[in-house]
Amino acid sequence: MIVRNCSAVLLKLKRLFRTKKSFKTFLIISFCLLSILPVILVQVISYYNIISILQKNIDVIESNNLVQTQRNIQTKLGFYEDLLYRIYTDDEIVKLIDNINAGNELEINNSQLRHVLHEYIYTMPYIQSITILMSSGNMVFDDVLTGYNTKTSWLDTSDDRPEKLFRQIASKDTLKIMSSHVVSYFSSKKYYLFHIAHRIIDYRNIYKKNGVVILSIDEKMLSDICAEQQTEKNAHDKSCTVILGADGTVISYPDKSKIGTKLPLPKDPEEKRRLIGTMVSGNANHGGNNLSIYEVEDEKTGWNIFLVRDRKALYQEITNQQKLTIFVIVLSVCALLAIILLITRRLTQSIDTVVRAMNMAGEGKLSVRVEKDRRMPLEMEKIADNFNLMVRKINELIEDVHAASIKQKNAEIRALEAQVNPHFLYNTLDTINWMAIDKNEFEISNAINALARILRYSIDNSNGVVKIRREVEWLKQYIFLQQTRLKNSFESCLKIAPAVLDCHIHKLLLQPFVENAIIHGFENSEQKQILLIEISKPEDVISILIKDNGSGIEQELLEQINAGNYEFLNKKGQLGIFNAMERFRMYYGERVHIDIESTEGRGTAVHIEYTEIEG
Repeated sequence: MIVRNCSAVLLKLKRLFRTKKSFKTFLIISFCLLSILPVILVQVISYYNIISILQKNIDVIESNNLVQTQRNIQTKLGFYEDLLYRIYTDDEIVKLIDNINAGNELEINNSQLRHVLHEYIYTMPYIQSITILMSSGNMVFDDVLTGYNTKTSWLDTSDDRPEKLFRQIASKDTLKIMSSHVVSYFSSKKYYLFHIAHRIIDYRNIYKKNGVVILSIDEKMLSDICAEQQTEKNAHDKSCTVILGADGTVISYPDKSKIGTKLPLPKDPEEKRRLIGTMVSGNANHGGNNLSIYEVEDEKTGWNIFLVRDRKALYQEITNQQKLTIFVIVLSVCALLAIILLITRRLTQSIDTVVRAMNMAGEGKLSVRVEKDRRMPLEMEKIADNFNLMVRKINELIEDVHAASIKQKNAEIRALEAQVNPHFLYNTLDTINWMAIDKNEFEISNAINALARILRYSIDNSNGVVKIRREVEWLKQYIFLQQTRLKNSFESCLKIAPAVLDCHIHKLLLQPFVENAIIHGFENSEQKQILLIEISKPEDVISILIKDNGSGIEQELLEQINAGNYEFLNKKGQLGIFNAMERFRMYYGERVHIDIESTEGRGTAVHIEYTEIEG
């Protein structure tokens, strides 16, 4: 009977929801139905949903934290690898090792080698020992923990003898990483070290195996990196980080007594996590049931890095939150039911207004706009503003696409018109050059060579980025050619600050300004003609000055050039300087500022300042 009644109720609800209704009616009915459902049922469902969602989010966060920890370890190890590289390629160390292997002045060479190692050992933190094993069986080291040079802090406690270590390391040309193990010294305090090692390389004979260097690093370096990530979490987070070697040896773990122990690391990921959970929880039967375990394998070192998080704190916080939520829901349901009637009325009216505008826009009427009124909710005002902005931008994009297509067609036409086989030009110029040399016309030969270099530089990747050093060299060739053409009627002066030579600029940006100064600036000028080019770098800005003492520019034309009046300049046939300025702005956008100053009869100065684009 109860089942039949429930089925009847569900059937009526199904029919009720199938009937098409307004948003307002649907919202009121849905809220009423949900508000009378048992709070316990709602809370049970929400509890498991929250657990699931939160666990997924935590999985993502913890996985990211684990990857960040791995990157931090890689970065830190990279610093120590760089130091190790400096040691095993140090020419002084190589020379001293050769002398010791040859038995020459052992006391002196041992002392000098120990002094060099002593200088290296304090260059970075966490380094506890630097040991060099030699092919002759000799060993020289500097050890922070023992404080003297007759006994290392780690080699006597190692399972491997020096001869075996030498063979293992010297047999390969790659970096070798050795697992952590406990080290005891006179103060009885325990230290845990792991080691990175490499064969000594003599670049005069790279196959010579005269020695190996072993850098011993305090495991605290790994612990500190792991702790950095944990400090960013909340106080209830009981996570810890475990680092295992490829063979299952514990390299880093908060419980230092477990460092150096070897775990039977299975290949199956689930079994591997269960093993880690057992170690962290200390209960073999528990197996880490309440632990979330995340793993990442570092391919370079072969280490397995695990992040372990206790889920009990998470569940406890959610349970407390659910209790508070039940109390708030009971108080809020009645108030919300009254408020929803008012909200839905204004909301549905605003939605209808926006939908009507969207339908008109969908029909192609892009001039439509949503009119706002004071009764419209703030959220709907934002939607209306964004809709109006979107329609306006669509109009602008349509216009931009149309303009861009026209520019692209024009550019393609100009590119086709400008296509000349560069190899034909180079070969022809080379032939003419040799003809000039045969006739002892060396001045003509120099001019042809300059022209060939100019053409090759201009054609090869004309839109590329080069160092200012190359651009200046090209400008010198160009100015030389112009001076030759004009029979040295003008002088040039280039002042290039050394700081800018390795800065970058797009190719051929300065040539139009230089050409304009030579062709138009010096035209009808009777005084001594001087072209000045200065490039400097005040702070982070590259400053360029191209100045001539020629005839100058008419005031009206100068104003139109600085204003970028395309139509006026086109009529006057002055598009060259305009296109040069536009090309600068196209490459550097708001990073460039161009200003042209000119006085008729006294010359013109072009000031260009731009910020170099990184990368």
